[in-house]
Amino acid sequence: MTKEYFARELVRRFPEYQRAYQDHLEAYGEVLGHVLFCELNPVLAGLLKAGRDRALIRRYMDFVEDMYRDGDDEVKNIVQVTILEYLGDDEAVLRGAFAYFSEALMEASKAVEAGWGRRDIRLYRRHGKLLYEW
Repeated sequence: MTKEYFARELVRRFPEYQRAYQDHLEAYGEVLGHVLFCELNPVLAGLLKAGRDRALIRRYMDFVEDMYRDGDDEVKNIVQVTILEYLGDDEAVLRGAFAYFSEALMEASKAVEAGWGRRDIRLYRRHGKLLYEW
């Protein structure tokens, strides 16, 4: 699925982004994925840092998971470069995010962090449960 699909899905799932979406289309005439989806970053990072409103965090993470799982290569790149890199800027935020990430997002985040040389994340299984450390 395309960035345009996920832009519409963002507004459907999170109506509070309707104005930002409209302003974005008026300003650029098209969906610029990295620009539009960076709107999620401060909200999601703030929620993760505070560690409250787990249901809302889950809704955001489900959206990011859907983008990464079902998106085309451009959407996957948006998740990696715009969202995962931002979450990795703050270790406490990233640790909070890992509590919600699927294995696929853990692997993607691990690659992003290694690429930036910020941290070496090790994923392993114990008693069937996926664990991580850095």
